Amino acid sequence: MKKFLLAFACLLLVTGCKDVKLTNGENAIVTFNEGGISADEFYQELKTTYGGEIIANTIDSYLLNKLYETNSEETKYVKQAIKTLKQNAESSGTTLETYIQLYYGLNSEEALEKYLTLNYKRSLWVLDYAKETVTDRQVTDYYENYIYGDVEASQILITVDATSSATDDEKKVAENKALETAKQVIEKLKNGEDFAKLAKEYSKDQTSASNGGSLGKVNTGDIADEALAELRTMKDGSYSTTPVKSSYGYHILYRTSMDSKPALNDELTDQIKTTIASEIAEQTGFGGKALLALREKNGMKFIDTTLEKQYENAN
Repeated sequence: MKKFLLAFACLLLVTGCKDVKLTNGENAIVTFNEGGISADEFYQELKTTYGGEIIANTIDSYLLNKLYETNSEETKYVKQAIKTLKQNAESSGTTLETYIQLYYGLNSEEALEKYLTLNYKRSLWVLDYAKETVTDRQVTDYYENYIYGDVEASQILITVDATSSATDDEKKVAENKALETAKQVIEKLKNGEDFAKLAKEYSKDQTSASNGGSLGKVNTGDIADEALAELRTMKDGSYSTTPVKSSYGYHILYRTSMDSKPALNDELTDQIKTTIASEIAEQTGFGGKALLALREKNGMKFIDTTLEKQYENAN
């Protein structure tokens, strides 16, 4: 990332040092008792050594700043990222400046902001480009296989009470104890005991236990995948007769009702495209491909052939 900063420094040096001239008339950036170093000499050295990455970052900053205006979400992201890095630096017993110099090759908070902004806007473009690749068939398949109506449900969650430092034997004992408790709760349900009362007594889900285990209406991402999959196979007004295991423990579930699958309207289509595109964007090499497409889409042409070779080698 230090190279990224040098790009801006290079531009300033070449264009902003017009008051100091060498004897040959060139703009100077460093002078000595006799002679000095010109901005052009520095630029030639810079582009030969770091040119490929510098120009790629500068190109992307130029194009992405035109494409995406800075908004509250970007500002929030940058501020939160800097806050986190400051906390990391403090935990390491050092300053932010030292921390980002060590881990990012950056020498100021301003440089860090530019780095974070560029990465944020790059991620926006990569996702948007990925969405352009999503086909109608992919949307339809996703809709048919992964979109369901909301399920109104309740649960009793029995957790496995073992610490991370517990031995394998201790973990096994805790696992068996949780499973046995879950089976006992199901037996109580079979004997006609009230689900809500049992949830208040046994469930370790602090959010729902006091409300009789009620989860309200849930869908993908709201509860454990294993529990949601089970609920979708159940009938309204029924409870699970076998404990459902997840990373949270053992679930005993009650399904009140399930809504019909929502219509595939424009809003849902966009949501599905975004979901599929997020997976595509994570594929190895896709981010680089997307950025190359951005540059080509804008008719990028090099005037400096040396810099063009450096760019091609870097990409």
